[in-house]
Amino acid sequence: MQISKVEIHETILKLLTNSILQATRDYELAKESRDSDTKSSAGDKFETGREMMQREMDKISATLDQYKNQVNLLSKINLNRAYPIVDLGGLIETDQGIYYLSIGLGRIEINAEIIYAISLDSPIGQLFKGKRVGDELEFRGKTLKINQFI
Repeated sequence: MQISKVEIHETILKLLTNSILQATRDYELAKESRDSDTKSSAGDKFETGREMMQREMDKISATLDQYKNQVNLLSKINLNRAYPIVDLGGLIETDQGIYYLSIGLGRIEINAEIIYAISLDSPIGQLFKGKRVGDELEFRGKTLKINQFI
């Protein structure tokens, strides 16, 4: 494995921070749009437009909460901990790819290397939990062998 757990962790935090900033901007734009909508002679159109903007704001707010929860979960991971078995915060190298057991972000590329950021609660995360180097697991018709675990 040529990439460190710290690099992966910091990249994920940076991606989440950027997502939070973008969602915050989107929320402010939706709020501005809702608040600047002027009442027209067609009152229903006004109310419908405001309601649509409010729904958009609610959706963005829920997304922001999700991002903040993910940042909170990442902050609880001890990057210096030695793991005897696969658990939250573990970096797993298999013969089929590299997995970081943190949040369900999916496929990310760092320095031309593909890493899968997966949640412990995901189906594959559940299969990895409790495994050790040398163990194998079956996922979507493929056998993954754990070659290295940090």
